[in-house]
Amino acid sequence: MTSHPRPGSDGDRPATYRQVFASKEVAALFASFTVSKSSTMLVRVAVTFLIFRQTGSALLATGTFAISYAPYLGPAQLLATLADRFPYRTTMIASDVVRMVLIGLVAVVSVLPLPPHVALPVMLLLVFLSATVEPAYQSARSALLPKLVEGDVLTLALSLYLTLTQSAVLAGYFLGGVISAVDPHIALFVNAGCFAVSALILVTFVHRRPADSDASQRKSLLRETAEGFALVFGNKVLRIIALVVFTTVMFTIIPEGAAAPWAHERGGGAVLQGTIMASAPVAAILSSIVFTRFTRPALRQKLIRPLVLIAPLSLIPAFFDPPSGGIILIAVVCNLTLASIAPLNAIFVKAVPDGYRARAFSVMQSGMALIQGIAVVATGGLTQSGLSVHASVGTWGLAGTILVGGLLIFWPASSDFDDAVSEAQRPQVAEVPGGQAAPRPSAGGGVA
Repeated sequence: MTSHPRPGSDGDRPATYRQVFASKEVAALFASFTVSKSSTMLVRVAVTFLIFRQTGSALLATGTFAISYAPYLGPAQLLATLADRFPYRTTMIASDVVRMVLIGLVAVVSVLPLPPHVALPVMLLLVFLSATVEPAYQSARSALLPKLVEGDVLTLALSLYLTLTQSAVLAGYFLGGVISAVDPHIALFVNAGCFAVSALILVTFVHRRPADSDASQRKSLLRETAEGFALVFGNKVLRIIALVVFTTVMFTIIPEGAAAPWAHERGGGAVLQGTIMASAPVAAILSSIVFTRFTRPALRQKLIRPLVLIAPLSLIPAFFDPPSGGIILIAVVCNLTLASIAPLNAIFVKAVPDGYRARAFSVMQSGMALIQGIAVVATGGLTQSGLSVHASVGTWGLAGTILVGGLLIFWPASSDFDDAVSEAQRPQVAEVPGGQAAPRPSAGGGVA
């Protein structure tokens, strides 16, 4: 095997897209992720549309959509532990193949002349199993990327992933709606084919690598899963990054989550609701590109804290019941803070030792998914208690400003970040026969 140097950045200059795509493997990861993510959104639309058309039940339709988030309540973490036991490329390919088969079965069941009381439970079970596999794919993809790029190139690559995520969600929803309007059964077969394409890209263009974890050091699945949580919340640097990311997404989701009732309160209807919901991802995409591509790394680090505080602060003007344009402006300003996610992710990646990355990323992904749901439900609860929508959003912003301000007091010094990264990159220590310890080389020292 030969080693290839990983592309890095030049001094304090921002990385370029040319550097990111200098590696064919990175380009393949982006292509596979885009196809896979779009396909995931497409299947949500197709299955929800199909079940609503067959049953006429809004409850069953929305419940079907919600099933895709259920794995983050436990199964996602266990599968991420398995992802750390196997080569990340293998995990991603297996995840795509499994989802191809499961969604293919959903498509087959949907066209069979089965009674609804048989077909619906089977389809819901298959959709749940498919959703359960997705976090393993995402965790493995996140863990593999640092092996291909480093330095500020890694930060820009992570920013591109955030941009692609938003774009893939929009594309998947759009295509899912268009194809489902013609025939949702066709949409399901197309979806299964997309997962096959994603797996084929990985097989063709991403090199094989051994697993990071040491098989001789394995414990029970539950214990290794617990170690992932202990690593994230037991390390000062990882803990503060996790909490800051969680609080950031907690507030940036509010304008989107409250868009429907807020638009109704202002008398704007579906047009205003759609504008609010669309402005949020657009703001996130543009701010992330500007922050990571055109801002010097040193300045970027200094701007993270004030940028994080913008999210809850921007919600406070909602108290004054702004007009429609003001609501859209709040949604835009609030989501500008998502530009901080990519550099925080880059620090997080570097501070996690090899063999733990899939588990650590699963903790982050699960926390972000759950905290967003809690935030939206909490805002709805305030509204249901008698507060107006604008007052509920403003209250959430005021409480958030106090929370985030208190959290940022504990922001580590630059030396703490450097120490955490250095500690993660030190050779691990493994037990050898005779009870003595011997150094085990870190698996992240090169790309084979």
